[in-house]
Amino acid sequence: MRSSLVAAVLVLPLALIACSGDAPTADPVAALAKAKTTLETAPAVTLDLKSDKPIPSGHNGVSAAAGTGLIDATSPKFKGTVSAVVSGAPVTTEVVAIGSDTWMKLFTPTFSKVDVVKLGAPNPAGFFVPGTGLSSILASVGSPAGGSEKRYGAEILASYTGSVSGSVVKKLLNLGTDTAVFRAEFGVATQSGELRTAKLTGPFYDTGDSSYSLVLTDYGKTIDITAP
Repeated sequence: MRSSLVAAVLVLPLALIACSGDAPTADPVAALAKAKTTLETAPAVTLDLKSDKPIPSGHNGVSAAAGTGLIDATSPKFKGTVSAVVSGAPVTTEVVAIGSDTWMKLFTPTFSKVDVVKLGAPNPAGFFVPGTGLSSILASVGSPAGGSEKRYGAEILASYTGSVSGSVVKKLLNLGTDTAVFRAEFGVATQSGELRTAKLTGPFYDTGDSSYSLVLTDYGKTIDITAP
């Protein structure tokens, strides 16, 4: 009996260590493919996007965005707030985007339709198109590799790394160059297979590397989004 107790005491710390984040992740190709499908088939998702550095002087760009997107191949929608630099001026504005149309409270108390192409910004509704939106990053990861599992709030996330071509990033965020290569880090919820966190690091601007971090939550939680 005593030897059994001693063995249990010795084994217990090892078991606790194994649960603390050293467990290997699943096959990275299969896990990222599942995360892509899970994202594309969700009716909606909540997005929180942030840059780790201010927008460089002389550049336009988005530094943060938060809101809910409705995922749809023909009429994606987004409602939330965006912080950006526009024509040298920092702004934080409410945004509604439906398909190719975008409205902002840009220097005005009411919504006005804006041309995001002229502003040098991406259409936030475009993030929620299956195949070409946020999920396109998961489809184009080069040399994917798995890391350890990590706790994220109440969830356990499997971590994965890889690279993403500049052409994919430029098409999605309207930043960087086609020839650039970005380092990618992902956190996928082990229970649901949902992409929970993503981080891209590389030359978004011509002033050196910076990072954009993304958190996706509330898969399937829809809200009413209509034109202002």
